[in-house]
Amino acid sequence: MSSKSEECYRALFQNLINFGDEHNIDLQPQYVLTDFEKASINAVHIELHGVQNKGCHFHLSQSVYCKVQAFGLASQYASDENISLFVRHIPALAFLPCDNIPAAFDELRSNMPPDMQPEVNELLDWFEIYYVHGKVIRRLRNGNVVRSEPLFPPSLWSVTENIEYTFPRTQNSVEAWHRRWETLVGRAHVGLFKIIKELQSEQHQIEIKVESILRGNPRPKQKKHDREHENRIQVVYNDQENRPLLDFL
Repeated sequence: MSSKSEECYRALFQNLINFGDEHNIDLQPQYVLTDFEKASINAVHIELHGVQNKGCHFHLSQSVYCKVQAFGLASQYASDENISLFVRHIPALAFLPCDNIPAAFDELRSNMPPDMQPEVNELLDWFEIYYVHGKVIRRLRNGNVVRSEPLFPPSLWSVTENIEYTFPRTQNSVEAWHRRWETLVGRAHVGLFKIIKELQSEQHQIEIKVESILRGNPRPKQKKHDREHENRIQVVYNDQENRPLLDFL
């Protein structure tokens, strides 16, 4: 979409719902996968009642790396294995149940090597405020603190339910289709006739694939690299009860 305001996202979902109603399609997904734009997240909550919004894990990792660059850690991240490994632990928290993430984050922070650069601590501060505990808004006399809700709470980005219910963790397949569409169309500005023709062709190909699956034919195989990657993740995920936190991450 050229505009990504909350109003535009709401209009998109409203049009999808209206399209479903017109064609007797019940659009009641259990989960919706989005990136970390508040506009899209708010629109999901308003227009798709009862649907659980999940954040794309790839975009979570991307957000962390963008902050690595913003805090001037990019060269150290590339050359220092200790910094690289510690930073990668941060998005890996998503593989824990959402209720366990705050305590796990605190444990991760307490295990930060003392010789780690101060910018790593700034990175943890940022992640704590926006993704885990929220911002401190008041300190009480007894030493406790009152915090705001984090902008992106762990319930949004924990992927444990995605794994258990075989729901995608990322939007990579959608973005791969976007790249495929750019290849099909061939250039940025094309005529309406060309777009309609390619959409009709794409719809025909998808209908053939769906029909094949409904007939009981096997689904298209994952690439070997992707399959092995998923298998490794599943093995570690299933063994998390037997691993110390840092080893699991």
